[in-house]
Amino acid sequence: MSEAGTPGDGPTRSRPATVGSVRRLFGGRPNELRRPADRARRRWNIVFVLSFLIALSFGAVVTTAVWDSESRTAREAARHRHQIEATTVGAVERAVSNRSGGTSRTVAPAVWEYPAAHQHSATISVPFGTPAGRTVTIWVDDTGREAQKPSSEAQRALAAAAAGAGSFTLLALATGAVVRLRLLRVEARSRAQWEDEWEAVEPRWSGRLKREQESGDD
Repeated sequence: MSEAGTPGDGPTRSRPATVGSVRRLFGGRPNELRRPADRARRRWNIVFVLSFLIALSFGAVVTTAVWDSESRTAREAARHRHQIEATTVGAVERAVSNRSGGTSRTVAPAVWEYPAAHQHSATISVPFGTPAGRTVTIWVDDTGREAQKPSSEAQRALAAAAAGAGSFTLLALATGAVVRLRLLRVEARSRAQWEDEWEAVEPRWSGRLKREQESGDD
């Protein structure tokens, strides 16, 4: 009863308990039949699970960081983007994009005014079949030149999710490859050890050593 109430017993006992828990986690319960290779496999399997969780956390961090960055960029771009009306002044044509996809789009010459009293003219993307003299909504920058529309929330979410998924996949694959190589080495050493032990035990187990000794006596 006095021992249970002795100050300092708690901390003194908690440390061995914690160390024992970690040892049981990586080495399993004490077992005379468990070989070093079995304990090594268990440790590397646990390492893989922990690395998977780390990769998952890292992917979430990257997703959050990209989302914040894309949101700041979108807010800054929105401050310098303006939606106005342009008027087509010519027939619609089909243009091929210079990007690797080679996608085509319909364009038409158009004019607009931005800022006030500043005339602009350029070829802009328009819906197919748009006649001359039709007004089309476009985005321009502070100088009145045509510009891209600010990214939407869905586009930012897709970019953030893609970055996070890519980071998670790369880290998980890299860790999985390392663990796989280590397990292959463990397996190779285990087979070699089994062969060495079998060479030492097989003559006695099979009786071959005894038969050889008897034949030698003759």
